[in-house]
Amino acid sequence: MRQAVTTAKPPLKWTAVLFAFAANLLLVTVANNLVQTLQWPPELEVLATLVAPFAAGVLTAFYARVRGGMHAFLGGLLSVLPLLLFTFGGVWQLAVFAGCFCTLGGALTEIFL
Repeated sequence: MRQAVTTAKPPLKWTAVLFAFAANLLLVTVANNLVQTLQWPPELEVLATLVAPFAAGVLTAFYARVRGGMHAFLGGLLSVLPLLLFTFGGVWQLAVFAGCFCTLGGALTEIFL
């Protein structure tokens, strides 16, 4: 009878989840305020909704070293509500995009590491 080989996944580090949350919140808020303060065209809101959260996910994967995509997912998910309320002024689509792209950045970086 064959026995299945089980490999235990390393546990999640809550410090890495908190890092993802804080990095996503900080980078997205700074990018959004930059676009609004300098009165750049609305098309450059892509910096706040795609580029900044992707960078937060990448940084999270480097910080966590292991299971970076999952840490970025949890941190990005937790950051959606504060981004919705405080950064994007109730526009939930932008907040959800920011959370999703944080996850994407962490997952892709984890794959390439």
